[in-house]
Amino acid sequence: MATERDWQAYRTAVVDVTPADRPAFRIAPAAPGRVGAWPDDLEPPVVVVTAWNPDGIRLASVVNEARQRILTLELGTRGLPWSPATGRDPGDGHHEEGAAVTGLSEEEGLALGRRHGQAAVYVWTPGAWDVVACDGSRRESLGWRLTDVPDAPDPPAVPA
Repeated sequence: MATERDWQAYRTAVVDVTPADRPAFRIAPAAPGRVGAWPDDLEPPVVVVTAWNPDGIRLASVVNEARQRILTLELGTRGLPWSPATGRDPGDGHHEEGAAVTGLSEEEGLALGRRHGQAAVYVWTPGAWDVVACDGSRRESLGWRLTDVPDAPDPPAVPA
């Protein structure tokens, strides 16, 4: 079960989405009711889910990566369109890989999150960026805005 601290992190996290057919973009939370321009040709809702760190327990990267492969294999087997998505805590740099999935109802997205041990998923629509508990017990409705994904820093120079 997610703690209040977890919910605060969910409300402030940004999600970087990397579609195959357009430039990557970042979904950032905004005040409730404030939304950006919905991307062309994107069918709502978009459910953002991860398989990382089930039940809030931080696992080793290799374990999380294996769990994520299982999630993406399930999406592929079901024929669901998805794009890589990475949730980031802008304060401490913590990140979790995930998937931005179209073709799911909110209920199906919540069930997917539960199957992968998650406390909550994001449900993105033209009108809101919602954080929804997978057990249905809580919902935080926020606005959203899109920005470019900041470039990764250049690797440090290697002395000659």
